[in-house]
Amino acid sequence: MNLKTNDSKNTSASNALKGKYPLASNSFGEEEIETAIAVMRSGRYTMGEKTKAFEKAFAEWVGAKHAIMVNSGSSANLLLVEALLRPMYGTPLLKTGDEVLVPALSWPTTVWPLVQLGLVPVFVDIDPKTMAIDLESAKRALSPKVKGMFLIHVLGQAADMTALNKFCSENGITLMEDCCESLGSHHEQKHVGAFGAGGTYSHFFSHHLTTMEGGSIITNNDQTADDLRGMRAHGWTRDRSDKPEWEKKYPHLDSRFLFVQTGYNVRPTDLQAAIGLVQLKKLDDFMNARMEYAQEAHSLTQKYVPWVKLIGSEKLKTISKRQDRTHSWMTLPFVLDTNAPVNVEKVKSVLEEYGVETRPIIAGNLVKHPVMDRIKTRVAGEMKNSDAILDRGFMIGCHDQKTKENFDILGHAFSQLAKL
Repeated sequence: MNLKTNDSKNTSASNALKGKYPLASNSFGEEEIETAIAVMRSGRYTMGEKTKAFEKAFAEWVGAKHAIMVNSGSSANLLLVEALLRPMYGTPLLKTGDEVLVPALSWPTTVWPLVQLGLVPVFVDIDPKTMAIDLESAKRALSPKVKGMFLIHVLGQAADMTALNKFCSENGITLMEDCCESLGSHHEQKHVGAFGAGGTYSHFFSHHLTTMEGGSIITNNDQTADDLRGMRAHGWTRDRSDKPEWEKKYPHLDSRFLFVQTGYNVRPTDLQAAIGLVQLKKLDDFMNARMEYAQEAHSLTQKYVPWVKLIGSEKLKTISKRQDRTHSWMTLPFVLDTNAPVNVEKVKSVLEEYGVETRPIIAGNLVKHPVMDRIKTRVAGEMKNSDAILDRGFMIGCHDQKTKENFDILGHAFSQLAKL
């Protein structure tokens, strides 16, 4: 790799490698492009047979009974909460006014559906190793009103579902799993999202499997699956398995436009689903490439800047089968030691200068954001671990396909950090 030189100016960037290490990269190949063209030529664009095929294949991949595709991971979260609040049959698992435990280290669209649907988020701190909900903080947050937990499996790392399941069971708490960042990750050989009432996934551009925009919800409950299918399309009976029963009950209404529940329009398109089917075939290879990026980044920080720690590095293990993967590495999150020679802003500045894009670790401590003044919530004491992520954490990209250029840029950037 050639170095960029500038004889007339002696700048700190004069020896930077050409190129950029992006936060996300394009994993679409010719097969995705050709399948998208085929859908466009078919004249069948909206949710249809390709969507059904993707749902079946996705459910099989993660080991769930049902998968319901929607237009985004954010919509997946919204629908899951609504399905537990307003089921067609049986007693709702949540009701308006209930409190739901959420981690302070959150992406907003895990929390906003709770607020929008009349529930109260209760922010608790995180475990510094997994970045998921810390159970000691959760215990301190318990009250008679706490009826739910919306857990996030953060940036690819599976949370300790043995402990979390036990906690929820003992305290009568309904568990929802936000797996939007962690497709491919398992706990004790069971895929994340399959432990609670439902699991949500994002298929956005930067995620493990991308349909550009898109998302999915999994559940093993037949009735919940039916409710999700109806809710994603206006409350329509069209995709419900019990559609014939409703038609029989209301023969005076045109069965083509029969509505039995509240809903939204958060449907995907067959264009997205067709691309998703191609991506599913590549997913194991994508996961392996992401692991190699994590291994390389960890070795570089240990070599040059041991005060920059890769969070989750203890999960860097060779696996023999898919179910052994406990970390799927959506991005590479780092935290600075408390005795680091510089602050995180300086670290990010140097990395950016040498071509490595950086971001905060999702929203850091969401409790510190100004939006909190606009919503009803409860905060369970101090959030010291979430504050540490906010104050000393950052993340960089982790990619589906290995390139020597990416590894060279990353190595050069970390070597420059060593000079601080």
